[in-house]
Amino acid sequence: MKKIISLSISIIIACSFTFLPADCSSLLFFKEGAQTTMTSYNADGKPTGTTKTSYSKVSKTTNGAMVNATQENYDKKGKLSTTSNYTIKCDKGTLYFDLKMMMPDQQAEAYKDFEMVVEGAEKEMPGDLVVGNTLKDANVNFTFKTKDGNEMPMMKMSIKISNRKVEAKENVTTPAGTYECYKITEDVEMKTMFTIKVKSVHWFNAKVGTVKTESYKDNGKYTGKTELTELKN
Repeated sequence: MKKIISLSISIIIACSFTFLPADCSSLLFFKEGAQTTMTSYNADGKPTGTTKTSYSKVSKTTNGAMVNATQENYDKKGKLSTTSNYTIKCDKGTLYFDLKMMMPDQQAEAYKDFEMVVEGAEKEMPGDLVVGNTLKDANVNFTFKTKDGNEMPMMKMSIKISNRKVEAKENVTTPAGTYECYKITEDVEMKTMFTIKVKSVHWFNAKVGTVKTESYKDNGKYTGKTELTELKN
């Protein structure tokens, strides 16, 4: 559940991307060697872990570019817990995020010895957003198979992101600096053997990506936050 809270995050687009080139080259995460560190905190403000994301192998495409991202998750003691890889595509100034990054820490660790099949719609961020806009839903389905190819029906998982809306433009200050951001709200639903629903608020800066997130239970109770604590470019 922690990873859903911290990474349903991961990436929201600003009110207007008219200044964004078609290949997205001005964004930090489309620069090879760039790295961001997000620190997670519980409802009491105590650190619970960090996520370090490194960006590499930027390749040109017909209408933009694609970059590979490696995400390393560490617990509150600094011990590496899980590592995952995903891609971000830029197509004519619109961003598309591979939702493999939504895999929760606990499931990633539990299923590490199985083959993972991922299907679903990418998280789309148009380049011409304005405050008040509603964004497209996104969803992803995870199916797990044994090494000999047998599907594990009890290990299926799905995540749906809905009710996405650009709410406001705000300045946000974190240990990494102060950034002009756009505030996005969304609902996240994860289904395994049971269903978990959370509400997320994200603050996104067009140059560096996600600056801060806050998470709430479906009843509105605050459960924690993540914020940008370090970046390298």
